[in-house]
Amino acid sequence: MCQYFSLEHIQISKSYFVFYRYLPKNQPLISFFYILDDDLLDLKALFDIPLPYAFRLWRKATSKRNLILSSCLELWVSTPYLARKYAAWNPRLIRPIASGPLLVRSWLSLPTPSSVARDPVRICYHGTWSHRDDMKWLVPVITEVQRRCANTVFEVIGGDRVARIFRGIPRVSVLPTMSWPDYLKHTQTVKQDIGLAPLRDTLFNRGRGPIKFFDYARAGAVGVYSDGPAFSEFVADRVDGFILRNDPELWVSTIVHLVNSPQLRRQMADAAWLKVLDNSPSSSDVQRYLSELNIALGKLSAPQQSPA
Repeated sequence: MCQYFSLEHIQISKSYFVFYRYLPKNQPLISFFYILDDDLLDLKALFDIPLPYAFRLWRKATSKRNLILSSCLELWVSTPYLARKYAAWNPRLIRPIASGPLLVRSWLSLPTPSSVARDPVRICYHGTWSHRDDMKWLVPVITEVQRRCANTVFEVIGGDRVARIFRGIPRVSVLPTMSWPDYLKHTQTVKQDIGLAPLRDTLFNRGRGPIKFFDYARAGAVGVYSDGPAFSEFVADRVDGFILRNDPELWVSTIVHLVNSPQLRRQMADAAWLKVLDNSPSSSDVQRYLSELNIALGKLSAPQQSPA
């Protein structure tokens, strides 16, 4: 999401524009940088997501592929996978940075839901409707986890249509679809224990980034992630999260193990939060990265000297 690619730390001449995902209407397309944080420029990738969402992406981005790639001053991508895929356009890999409200964890001052054994262990899946088929893949996993564990509650976002997917599974809480500010507040104030991020191996999912890692870490959860480009190049397996192949039984056994291992959950959630802090402006590594980026952009943005 664009919140993790904020421009507040990037120094660009005011004569240049930065467009995130979509080109604005009635805007002269000169001297602009284009941020690509999903694989929006490959028509074949859109076949993997729900049709209404795919059509919106096609109308606002994919159909403008040639215009974007031929006109942008520089293509900025959010993942190594996208950098490799669009290597012919010499993209610049922009790392996610968590700052300001993305680092707020108000739940720390509140009683934690799983601080004692009798309290429920909170498992969550926070994905939009573009993840519809990933949600469906998760149904037998959650069904079995809830059968084996009497002390778990499962939280998912999406309203009635998502409720229909998980209908009949006990102890499932379906929250309405949220705006980004509401979702940010939710992760700041509601402690979670285990966050799930299954991704089927599709063209579109390969282009996704590790943003769920940041969201779950902010909520205090240890994440369980699908093996693939989105997470495998960012998450340290069994250190600050689990990277699993898409085997439902493997997911069930890992989640059940985490449910029964509160000390391991805390240890890995703490490691995940340290990684978030390593990707914040207070990190010396991020400060060095931003300094080098701004020097490079300064050279790129410098006015050309006319020959004598």
